[in-house]
Order: sequence, then structure tokens, then C-alpha cells
Amino acid sequence: MSQKGVKNEKSIEIAAQIFKSKKPVREFKSRCLYHGLIINPLNNSPIDDCLLTIMKSPRSYTGEDVIEIHCHGGSLILQRILEAALKCGARTAEPGEFTKRAFLNNKMDLTQAEAVIDLIQAKTDLALDAARNHLSGRLSEKTNAIKEDLVTLLCHIEAELDFPDEEDVSSLSNMKINRRIEKSLTAIDILLSTYDEGKILKHGLKTIIIGRPNVGKSSLLNILLKEERAIVTPLPGTTRDVIEEVINIKGIPVKLMDTAGLRETMDEIEEIGIRFTMDRLEKAQLVLFVVDASKDNISEDAKLLGKINSRDKKFIIVFNKMDIADIPIVAAHAKAFLNYNVVKISALGGNGAEAKIDELRNAIYISSIGQNAGDAQDVIITNVRHKEALDRAADSIKKAQDTIKNTLSREFLALEIKYAIDSLGEIVGETTTYEILDKIFSQFCIGK
Repeated sequence: MSQKGVKNEKSIEIAAQIFKSKKPVREFKSRCLYHGLIINPLNNSPIDDCLLTIMKSPRSYTGEDVIEIHCHGGSLILQRILEAALKCGARTAEPGEFTKRAFLNNKMDLTQAEAVIDLIQAKTDLALDAARNHLSGRLSEKTNAIKEDLVTLLCHIEAELDFPDEEDVSSLSNMKINRRIEKSLTAIDILLSTYDEGKILKHGLKTIIIGRPNVGKSSLLNILLKEERAIVTPLPGTTRDVIEEVINIKGIPVKLMDTAGLRETMDEIEEIGIRFTMDRLEKAQLVLFVVDASKDNISEDAKLLGKINSRDKKFIIVFNKMDIADIPIVAAHAKAFLNYNVVKISALGGNGAEAKIDELRNAIYISSIGQNAGDAQDVIITNVRHKEALDRAADSIKKAQDTIKNTLSREFLALEIKYAIDSLGEIVGETTTYEILDKIFSQFCIGK
């Protein structure tokens, strides 16, 4: 995509019509605050006493002349000031328009522009750190470094193709070419390996609390939330609907879903609740399977686990009601879950209950993104668009390796390397279509 700058030449003119101070707005110095009155341009009546600053092109967020008004925070005041600006020729910004203009004016690349919305939507400190890392340009640096290596290699290969008889154009052996593209592929694979962690940081870990009726699922939800969110009674089948809440576990946003107990039932409403449970189970990434450890027989629990077990989900078996359980019986129960991570708790309290809940929180954290989450890489891929572009680049590099292996013409080799370069260019916005840009910036819920 050819990046064309955009310009806003009316902001100072509009500000001059609605802001009155001792000094004319057109004479204001850039990046200084000035005190004055915002007025209604139709009758010159005052709206608010406020401050105004001009950030002149190109030293502004968008690279254009930008006006900022610092007024009192009442909603009516804000509405009247906006109306005054609109009367003088301004218009409301489209979603993400300020950041889109900054991108089009080369004030930031596309990964940094996307990081703005990630920064706004971050739910935890770790997600905030990942967004800030992208905003600082670290992902762009790594992507561009890979791309530049491939560009250098491509230039050499094309020089050989275009000038085969020139003495000053040296020929690269297939071994040297393969070594260089293997280096690029390794760098891409390292970035791709962070996506599972990044997806969870950005979107949260979908975690379902599941089990038979009256095993303490709602009590577990309440103690994890540290509030009475779900109704708890001794009667089985109390939970009919899915209750969803988000908690922060060591910087990981965990979306907890408390569900109806799974059992055969003639109750139509409870049956609907069970269908909801199975639907959420399909979408969950982590399953907290709760077992009543105080029961003498847990064969039905083991059968249920066998029915819902899935290779694409992680399971933590939660032995609940340990405060009233018989230890030898619990030891016997545990044999049915030897291949699972088992955590023993008392959701209603008791001696050492909080320590056991901390143990469960830690198990959730480790199950989500591993023991050393966030330590291995300073750049984490959180955006599916970036992942797909990296996947395409990796695929092209592998095809380039195949051309070497099959001793095909180096024209095919050059073509695959160029495809990889284009895919990497999509990440930072060098080869991105306007349709993709519109889709990206439409995700912003505000003008920013």
C-alpha cells in the first residue's frame, strides 16, 4: 500500500472562532497552554473558562495541526463545546481516526497503531505491558530485522539472475542460502511460539467450572471472586444458568464460568441449564472439574470426566470439601485421576483454606501459559493478524527451502522469498490494503 499523508488545515481556524483570550489564537506558540473562554460562535455567549493548546505539524500525535481544549468535566459543558466546534466546520472523529491519521502520516507503523487499542482495552498489568511493548516499536524492530535479512538475500539472488556474467556478482551456494533463510525461519518461529500466551493476555483464559450437582462449584466461584456472586444451597440443581465473571490471576485475565451440575434430570429448566453448560464447555480453554471429596464413591464423577475429556483442553481436578473429607478415602479417590493435576481445597473455609485456594490460583496460572510465562521473550504476539502474517511468511520460507531441495530454478526461490517479505511487510503496514486498515481502525470504539 502506498502511504499518503493526510492533512487537517482547519483546526486553528476553528479554534480561533470559539476561543477568546488576550492573545489571538493564530499567534499562539506550539505546545503552550493559554487561558481563555470558549464561546458560542452564534451569539458570543460564554460556555466555559478553560485552557487551550496548539500542537503544530509535524510535532503532534497525528502529524497535523492539533488543538486540545482543557475544560471542566461536566457532560453538558462538553456537549456545548463540541456543538460550538461543529458549528464552525469541525466534524466528529470516526472510530480510531486520530490513530489512523498518525499511521498515514508515518508517525507510527501499524503494529504501534494497533497497540493503542490494546492499551485501552488491557485488563491486567501483563496485557498492559505487552501493549506498551508493541507501542514502543519492539515488535516492529524484530519484524523489520527478519525482513531486512531476507531483502538482502533477495537482492543478491536477483543480482545473480539479472547479471550472471558479471565478475563482481558472486554466487551464493545453496548451503549458504539455506542457512540464511533457516535463520529467518527460526526467528519467525520464536515469535509464533508466543502467540498462545499473547492470546490469553489479550482475550483472557476461558475457564469453566464443571461437575456433578452440589459438589461446590458455586462456592468455588465465590471464593475465587472473593464475593457472594452465586447462590449456594444444599439443594442440588440450584444453578440453572451460566454465571460469568472475570478475575485477575497473576496478571492473567481469567473468565470464570460457573455452570449447572451435570446429571440426568426431568426438570425442563435445569435441562436447559445443562445444555448451556455443554455449549460453554466447547468454548472453554481450561476446565476446573470439581469433585466432592467427602463422598465415599466418586465413580459417577470419573464417568462424567471420561465423557467430557478433550485433548484440546487443559483440566484441573478440584477436590472440594476437604474440611469434612476422610483422608484415606481421598487418597483412594485420587487414584482415579492419576493423569491429571489435582488440587485439594475447602471452598467454604476451614483450616488452611486460603492457602489451598492460592495453590489453585497458581495451578490455573501455570495451566494457562506455563511456569515461566512472559520470561522467555520481550515481545509477545497478541494479535491474530500478526500471527497469520507470520504463518504466511514461514510457509513461504519453507517453500523456498523446497525449491533448493528440489534444485528448481532460483527464480522460484526468489519468488518465495519475496512472498515472505511481503507477508512481513503486512505486519507493520507496508503492504496492507485499505480494506484491512478500515477493519483494524473500526475496532476502536472512540475517535482516538
